Amino acid sequence: MFRKINLMIFVALTVFIVGACSSSGEASEPIQNPPNPTSEAGSSAISAAEIDPNSCAGVLTDKEAEGEGELSLFRDSLTDSVRSSQPQIVSMCSAMYDTSLPGREFMAVVLMQFKSGDSAVDHYELMKSAYMETDDAISELNNSDEGLTDILSILIDQDGIGRTTVMRQREWLVTVSVGPTMAKSPWNVGDIELIGKSVLDRVN
Repeated sequence: MFRKINLMIFVALTVFIVGACSSSGEASEPIQNPPNPTSEAGSSAISAAEIDPNSCAGVLTDKEAEGEGELSLFRDSLTDSVRSSQPQIVSMCSAMYDTSLPGREFMAVVLMQFKSGDSAVDHYELMKSAYMETDDAISELNNSDEGLTDILSILIDQDGIGRTTVMRQREWLVTVSVGPTMAKSPWNVGDIELIGKSVLDRVN
């Protein structure tokens, strides 16, 4: 199972904007338009299935470990745990590839639907402000058009997380995080962007 402590920290940052991360510098691999190149690992993670925003079924391709230390897919509904404190959230779920071994590679995707596009923008801006208080390197593509995607990418490379990318489109917000570092992650920057955009394309 996904490392519970890391998951709680990750979700807490995503939902409640605690911790903080971001910076004044340019990320070493900035967001590009067209996107950065992808890898086989990233392409194979993309699911073509319909997404259930309450359970995150369909967010990532199903994967079951065939041996110890191999990646498996874990999903969880987080809606009930956040609704009382975050009433603007309609649904929230997570989908993760994890080996269950400390210090090994993982990918965590959190999908949130808000009651309105304005609520999603507010949450995106709160996350951005939290990240701006740290020394982590940030890249951003900010779009004023409601139908376009805002993208915030943060290079962390500490505490077991390599990079986190936040994407918002209309009332939807998705975060994709990989670790334990970018150097040891099988997924690159292009993979993170591709996975996040694929999720948004299928829920919008």
